[in-house]
Amino acid sequence: MELYQLKYFLELVKTEHVSAAADFLNISQSALSKNITSLENELNLQLFDRTKNRLKLNHNGLIFAKYAEEALNTLTLGINTARSISYETLGMIRIYCYAYAPIITSCANAYSSLNPLIDFDISQSNMLINQNQSEDLDFILYSSSNNHPIVNKEQFWVSQPLFQENMVLIASENCKEFPCTIKKDAEFVDLAYFDNTPFVVMSQSDLFFSDITYSLCQKAGFIPRTFYQTDDFLTKISTIRHGLAVSLIPESCLSDALALCPGLRHYKLSEPGKSRTVYLMRHRKALMTEAAMDFWNFVLDYYHLPEDSSVD
Repeated sequence: MELYQLKYFLELVKTEHVSAAADFLNISQSALSKNITSLENELNLQLFDRTKNRLKLNHNGLIFAKYAEEALNTLTLGINTARSISYETLGMIRIYCYAYAPIITSCANAYSSLNPLIDFDISQSNMLINQNQSEDLDFILYSSSNNHPIVNKEQFWVSQPLFQENMVLIASENCKEFPCTIKKDAEFVDLAYFDNTPFVVMSQSDLFFSDITYSLCQKAGFIPRTFYQTDDFLTKISTIRHGLAVSLIPESCLSDALALCPGLRHYKLSEPGKSRTVYLMRHRKALMTEAAMDFWNFVLDYYHLPEDSSVD
């Protein structure tokens, strides 16, 4: 049994979907399936019940996941504690987030446990920053639905894709205008059925900050009815919780949405083009601080990305 197999297994436990887990782990679906099968063969246990489109964690998997997570956390703590003794890197790392900030805070938290001498300044906003402001930043987190990174040669920034993720539709149990033709326990939904359902959407669209709701609904054949616009995540979830509208959110936001609204219903989309790419933009290496460079190398490892050998 390999350590990475436990990581693969636990990520698959979260999503119960091979393609979503493989995208996050930055490996192929076949490689993920092969490693899970190998793990099950070694344990002589079936950990998932398999259907046509989905894996469902069974009783064996539920028990094993509990101990696998505890073991992995303990081992990670031991590794980080041992490594942190030799850390001498000091400084401040500033990250400006157009995309949902908790996407990167989990990585920053993991790095902080390894190197507590580094301070983080992570800010969330949809306001475009000027060149003078950007010079004080180390990284910019943003997303794009067209899978084309932003290139900014004048300000010497380089974009790195972290992962791809799908959008999901969320609604409360008491949503007043939820399509009656869709079963509550459905896994996938067709957006075409929501042509008369109000949506909560974001209020701004620009180079860094955009809402894929409009383009997905238009592909489904309608312009979405807007209940209102907000860029505040808490306000969006509160509106959904009261059954006043539905919304499309990225998978990376789903766990926080469920924490705020435990009874939330969520559905995968059957539409094409339902994914977005999350990017972390960094300065060119010659302009990066020692702390930023160290964190950058950690980011690549955290998101299972290849080593950055580029010269820029």
